[in-house]
Amino acid sequence: MNSMIRVSGVACAVGFAAVCLGQAESTVDFSAKSRPTNLMPTFSIGSDRAAIFLRDSHQRDLKALQDSIHFRYLRCHGIFNEEMGVVTRDTSGKLVFHWEKVDTFIDRLKDVGIRPFVEFGYMPEALAKGKDTVFWYRGNSTPPKSSQEWAALLSEFLNHEIKRFGIGEVRKWFFEVWNEPNLDYFWRGTQQEYFDFYAVSARAVKAVDSRLKVGGPSTAGLGWIKEFLGYCKLKKAPIDFVSSHHYGATEGFVDPNGRGHTTLDTRPEALYADILRTRQDIKSSPFPKLPFYITEWGPSYSQVDPIHDNYICAAWILDKLSKSAPAVDGMSYWAFSDQFEEGGPINEPFPGGFGLLNFDGLRKPGFFAYSFLARLQNRTYGSNDPKLIATKDGQKVALVTWDYTEPKPTEPNNPFFHGDIVPTELPIKTIQLAGLNPGQYRVKRTCVGYMKNDVFGEYRKLGQPKGKGAHLPEDTLRRLKAATMGEAELQPNLTVPSSGIGTLAVPMRTNDCWLIELEHIQ
Repeated sequence: MNSMIRVSGVACAVGFAAVCLGQAESTVDFSAKSRPTNLMPTFSIGSDRAAIFLRDSHQRDLKALQDSIHFRYLRCHGIFNEEMGVVTRDTSGKLVFHWEKVDTFIDRLKDVGIRPFVEFGYMPEALAKGKDTVFWYRGNSTPPKSSQEWAALLSEFLNHEIKRFGIGEVRKWFFEVWNEPNLDYFWRGTQQEYFDFYAVSARAVKAVDSRLKVGGPSTAGLGWIKEFLGYCKLKKAPIDFVSSHHYGATEGFVDPNGRGHTTLDTRPEALYADILRTRQDIKSSPFPKLPFYITEWGPSYSQVDPIHDNYICAAWILDKLSKSAPAVDGMSYWAFSDQFEEGGPINEPFPGGFGLLNFDGLRKPGFFAYSFLARLQNRTYGSNDPKLIATKDGQKVALVTWDYTEPKPTEPNNPFFHGDIVPTELPIKTIQLAGLNPGQYRVKRTCVGYMKNDVFGEYRKLGQPKGKGAHLPEDTLRRLKAATMGEAELQPNLTVPSSGIGTLAVPMRTNDCWLIELEHIQ
């Protein structure tokens, strides 16, 4: 049974700890200077493409996501893809615009309180220079035949949205020019052609309203940024923000069918060190104060990679977000749902999809990493522990703490992360909280880790029963949902004496993540 004792005027949690430590390994002083809690992690989330939002099941999962996490923006591909039907030609060859499907897409975002981070692409066939396409849904990857017609498309789109929502609202959106043009797969043109295409696009945006936000180059692997900013300076091309993508995999950039043998980069500095270097490049550029957004990121660029399903993903997300935070203004995790069809429709319940939610809407460990961050309070206080975020607002305290121990893969992510990776027990983590008001505090804690809100671990334990395609059998779905509700465990009250110091003891295993919430009750 857990209970509370005092040692030298310090309240200590015992019961799940073998001993009560006089000196805590992690310390926070809530009487010290604080700062606003960094909202960067929940800036944006990614999704497959605009057309998939026409399906009720995708909207169901977006609503469930927003009910827990409250992302501010959503970025996806394909708002101008041919399946959206945005432009045709009449018998005289004149462009005719159709916004019905785009309207539905944006309305569905609005319905759940999220704004679009618009990626301009792919090329409508009526405007396209060629026939090259990407992915199962055939996004045209060629430049426009006519820059003037492309600019007209952007102008019509923007004016349509301003008419619907008002200029004040649309000024809060972001407009990003294309997707990963430094990969021939996505852009059937040269670097110079992309830069010129960007300039045409940016000027078309600013011609509608000078305060609309446009940027790029939206490249893979943080590429082309120095050259891009140099071009914008030379050609006086409008630029309001820098965007690029970065993943934690070591092989290539594109793998829609899971054939690339992606391997997690387990260097301690992986991902975030490159982001910090890129921020320095921006600071040394002609535009040193531009906002910097990572508009795609995650442990792997493959939608068939079991790292996305594994419990270690949660700790990886928290670790990389916390280390990248000083260098970026926003990061957009790719993506929120396994309803994702770059390689074609999904036909199994846990294919290693990008999503924080699986095809049936079950919460994966990565979902809990973000939901923990969404529970933080308004003010953040410093700590001696880089794996602890301590926040407070009035009488409420919220802590997120984790262990991230780099796994040691002996083979590519698939099959390594589909295996049973048993964690190692770690010493009890003690957290000393100073500067609290004396009295009683209600304590709740939630864990994600091995077999704790670990949906794939639970699925493996059940023997991985097959349902119909991507859908699980109903009984399996119910059991997995019940095992991954993220319900908090109520702990014995914490008694804080007149010293204002209380100590928590937290059981830890490798790659465990904890949300701990306290509320002063008397």
